[in-house]
Amino acid sequence: MDEKKLAGTIQGEIEKTTSEKATVIIKDSIAKLTGQFSSYQSVVDAGHIAANFEQIREVVNEIDHPGKKPFVPPPKVSDELNGKEFDVVIVGGGIIGVAIARELSRFNLSIALLERHEDLGMDQTTHSNAMVHPAFLTEHGTLKWEMNYKGNAMYDEVASQLDVDFKRIGTLVVCENPEHELMIPVLMNLTKKHKDPVPKELNREELDKVEPGLAPNIKRGALVWNTGIISVFELIVACAENALANGVQFFLDTSVIGVQTEERSIKAVNTTRGTIKTHILINAAGLYGDKIAEFAGDRFFTIHPRKGETIIFDKSYQPIRTVLASFSMAGEREGYSKGGGLIPTIDGNLQFGPTAEEVQDREDVSTTSMGREILFNKFGLLTEQLKPYYEKPDKSKIIAHFAGCRAATYKEDFIIEPSKKVRGLIHVVGIQSPGLAAMPAIVERVKEIVTEEWHPAENARFNPRRKRIKPFSELDDKEREELIRINPLYGHIVCRCEHVTEGEIVDALHRGIPVRSIDAIKRRARAGMGRCQGGFCMPRVLEIISRETNINKESVTKNGGKSFILTGKIKKEVRK
Repeated sequence: MDEKKLAGTIQGEIEKTTSEKATVIIKDSIAKLTGQFSSYQSVVDAGHIAANFEQIREVVNEIDHPGKKPFVPPPKVSDELNGKEFDVVIVGGGIIGVAIARELSRFNLSIALLERHEDLGMDQTTHSNAMVHPAFLTEHGTLKWEMNYKGNAMYDEVASQLDVDFKRIGTLVVCENPEHELMIPVLMNLTKKHKDPVPKELNREELDKVEPGLAPNIKRGALVWNTGIISVFELIVACAENALANGVQFFLDTSVIGVQTEERSIKAVNTTRGTIKTHILINAAGLYGDKIAEFAGDRFFTIHPRKGETIIFDKSYQPIRTVLASFSMAGEREGYSKGGGLIPTIDGNLQFGPTAEEVQDREDVSTTSMGREILFNKFGLLTEQLKPYYEKPDKSKIIAHFAGCRAATYKEDFIIEPSKKVRGLIHVVGIQSPGLAAMPAIVERVKEIVTEEWHPAENARFNPRRKRIKPFSELDDKEREELIRINPLYGHIVCRCEHVTEGEIVDALHRGIPVRSIDAIKRRARAGMGRCQGGFCMPRVLEIISRETNINKESVTKNGGKSFILTGKIKKEVRK
C-alpha cells in the first residue's frame, strides 16, 4: 500500500474508533496527525491507532484539543557558557544520560552533560520504582525487549564497578489453584522465548524457604530469579561521580533552547546560559526528547507523558521478600502498562504501584486520593490474599505517595539511533519502563554508534570503578568509634529514622556534583527518607546546607526552583 492510501486507511480507522476527524500525512514512514479533537484521550488514541500499523515507523501527533498549551522554552539567563566547546554534549541528566556520559568517558573525548534541573535524575529516574525487570513482560521482538534482557544480565558487573547495593530478589509467581499450575509451563516457555534465565519451579516446601507464610492453597510457583532491586538514587550519583572523575563536566540548571546546524551537521547548542560548540549531540532529554529533536530539525516522533502513582510503606511493614505475583494477575494488564505490583525496595520498604494514566502535562507529578485508594485496595487485597497470616496492610503505615511521568512514544518502543537527517545527532528517546533495567545495554548501544562513526581513541586513564562511602548505620561499633575519632561530626545523628549523621550530610555536600536542596541530600544520604519524612531533621539539614554552601537559609529549597522553605526571620515579619 502506498503512503497516500495508507494515510486514508489510518484516517478512517481513527474516525471509526474516536468519532473524530484527523488529517494524516505520511512521509518516509512517519505519520503526521493534525486536526481538532474534543478530548486529549482521543488524541492519544489516534496516535496509537496510527502507530499500530506496521508500515509506520513513528508518529508526530499535532492534533489540537481543549486545554492544549504551547511549548515555551525557558528564557536565557546568561552568556557564561559562550566560548565553551566539547566533542560531545549530552542533553538530559537522568540515569540514561549520566550513564552514557560515564561510558563515553572511556574515550579521549571532551564531554559535557546538560541538565535543566538543579540536580540529576529529577524526572523519570527519581520517580521510578527502582526495579530491574526481567524481560518476559516486554513485547518480544522490540528494541525495548532486546535492551531489557541484555541490560538485566549486565547489572551485576555495573553494580560491582560502581559499588552500589544491588540484589536479585526475584519475581515469585504463585499458583492459587490447580488451574494456575497448568500455567507454569507457559511461563517457562515465555521466559525462554524472551531470553530470561530459566525460572526455578518450586513446590510448597521450597516456596516456604523463598517466601514464608503464603496462603495454604498455594502449593506451587515459579521464581523468575533475575528480577533485581537497586537504589536508583545511589546508582545515578555513583555514575555521575565516576563520570566526573573521568573528566565529564556537568552543567545543572541549564536548559537547551536551540540547536545550531550547518550543512545538516551539528555545530552548537544554545542554552539558557549561553552557546556551547559541539559536533556530537546526544538527545537523552526524556520527557522533552521530541523538543530537542525539533530544535535540531529532526522531529519524527512525539512524546506523550504517562503518569504513574506509587505508595510506600514504613519499614515496620515488610510482608514480602520477593516481587510477589500470582497467575491470577495475568489478565489484569491494561493498555501499555505492566499493571504494577508488590515491590520491595533495596532499603526495606514495600511499594504498591505504579498506576498508569495518560496526562497532558509532561511535568505532572501530582498525586490523588483516588490513585492512593486504587493502589491500596488493589494491592492490599492481593497481599491479604497471598499472605493471609501476615499483618494486614494499614494506611497509617504509608509514609510516601509519589508520582512521575514516563516518556512514551506512540510506537511504545525505545529509539536509539543516529539521526537520518542531521550528522552528529544521536537520539536516545522513548526510554520508559523497563528503561532502568535496560540502561547498561542502552549505554553499550550508544557507545557502538559513537565508535562506528567517529572512531575515538581510548582514554588510557579511564577508571570504571567508584568506591562507595559506607553509611554510618551499616558500620559496626569499632568502625563508628574510629570514624567519630577522625571526624566528630559523625557522632551527631541528624536523621533519627534512618540514623544519618551530620558527617554524612557534609560529605554529600562536597562530593563533586553540586547539592543545594533538602531533597538532594535526601536522595544521597537518606536524611528524611524515614517514617517522619523529614519532619524532625529538615530544619537541621537546612542549617547544614546553608553553613556548608555559604548561602542564606532563605535561599535553600525543598527540591529546587521556587520551593523555598523559609521566607524570612520572624522578628522582621512581625515588624512588617
